[in-house]
Amino acid sequence: MELFGFGFLAILGLGLVVGSILLWTRGVFNRDLTQALQRVQQQEQALQEKAEILEQRLTQMERDYQTKLKRAEGETERLLQDAKTQAMNIRTVAIEEAKHRARQLLLEAEQGRVQLRAEVAKELDGHIIQRACESLRSLLSPVDLASLHRRLTTELLDALQQLESSARRSGTEAVHLRAGQTLGPGEVERVQRWVTSTFGADVPLRVETDTGLVAGCVLQFGDTIVDSSLPNRLGRQ
Repeated sequence: MELFGFGFLAILGLGLVVGSILLWTRGVFNRDLTQALQRVQQQEQALQEKAEILEQRLTQMERDYQTKLKRAEGETERLLQDAKTQAMNIRTVAIEEAKHRARQLLLEAEQGRVQLRAEVAKELDGHIIQRACESLRSLLSPVDLASLHRRLTTELLDALQQLESSARRSGTEAVHLRAGQTLGPGEVERVQRWVTSTFGADVPLRVETDTGLVAGCVLQFGDTIVDSSLPNRLGRQ
């Protein structure tokens, strides 16, 4: 089935994601390249094992789908046979009810299949992005990571100017800022000025460091999220 090769194709995409973002950062590796690549291969092996587990789950769910499909077909046949034995004045109604029930069973089975595919794809994509971030963290030097963080943070700060009017209309009780690395005083001050000019001095800015982002920031107020983090950037590759 077309679903079985999905996990392994996604794993192959990990190498392409890491390669493209390495070119984008234009950093200089300060560590031994051979050892770094060996660590990446070990991480990819772990991801492959995870993908195999997901493939097994997917196989079992596919078997369950086939079982439900056969049950739906059997139910359809039984209901049709029952309908044929009824009196002529209710024959048409009974057959339509049987068809309707069969369509419901088939729809339920198909919906379960689609939902499973979406869940597996989302979980596998999340692991790919996580592994890519971990690989970059180990491959790039602290200087390169800091440069990448500044670049992504600047993108977020520039984007805030485009949000000012719409943000003011939405309103909020607080603005939350998560950063992959510690922000400089100037960066925090720039966000604080934006918060004050947009929402007023009574709205607080809450800043925290989230190392899982690796680089970049996520700003949230109300239902609005402005995301310039590395995981979000990798997810758009």
